[in-house]
Amino acid sequence: MPADRLRGRKPHLSVAQDARLRRDALLRSYVGDQVVDHIISDGRVPLPSGVRLPLTVLFADLCGFTRLADALPAERVVRMLDDYFAAMTAAAVAHGAVIDKFIGDAIMLLYGVPTAQGDEATRAICTAREMHERFSSLVRQWRQAGQLRRHIGLAIGIASGDAVLANVGSAVRMDYTVIGTAVNLAARLTTAARSGVTLVSAAVRQQVHNEQQIGVRFGSRRTLRLKGFVGPITAYTCRPTTRRPHRLRPQSIEDPVCGMKVDPVHALMVSHRHRLYYFCSPACRAKFRRSPQVYLSATA
Repeated sequence: MPADRLRGRKPHLSVAQDARLRRDALLRSYVGDQVVDHIISDGRVPLPSGVRLPLTVLFADLCGFTRLADALPAERVVRMLDDYFAAMTAAAVAHGAVIDKFIGDAIMLLYGVPTAQGDEATRAICTAREMHERFSSLVRQWRQAGQLRRHIGLAIGIASGDAVLANVGSAVRMDYTVIGTAVNLAARLTTAARSGVTLVSAAVRQQVHNEQQIGVRFGSRRTLRLKGFVGPITAYTCRPTTRRPHRLRPQSIEDPVCGMKVDPVHALMVSHRHRLYYFCSPACRAKFRRSPQVYLSATA
């Protein structure tokens, strides 16, 4: 065993090793871990392609941003986009979404990749709810700072169904993504949604059995004519609730990790095995995600 390790110190990294680690970390911020592992192994690590799987897709898009961008300096637009994507990414990560890509001012999220957990639709709706909350807070900050004088909103579309996970493109440029009707439908629902509204497909609506428990309510059934789809499409609006029944949403609950009482309205939330758990801090949430069975058995 090396002497450094015996003394409890980490082995020294060479300049080349340190540069390689930094390069890999930077690459992972642009593409998914599966793709990075495939690239840096020179193809030795397999990259599943052409695999059909059930998943849920979420698109979030800014309403009115093109007009706003035309009226602002490019540097300010970039800073606002950075703030916006940081807020949306935080909501996505909190609910276990895979960030597929940024498209202009839109973001595409996947649930059920690489494996399904059974609560994809619920997690997508929880993500949408948190996205709207974070975006409203961000707009208030922009207005208070004098950066925003025009109306800007957030529209979200969610759809579930089968899609194909594929590595598509050419020798010059590849894209590892999903292709299928669910992807197209989520994108079209986003276009049809008004500012501040989430539109979900009928398949998503059917998978959510108790919307009050996750703090949303579904509107009446809507029949839409969407570009690229033959015949009418059934969809439902999904909005956050302002007040929830005490028996479903108590005023305060315990963090399963530290036991602290938390306000469920403002607490961090994680969906696990079709149940929601609330946490006082990101550290407690991270501990729960690493070993949920440890804390669930302790509180049972």
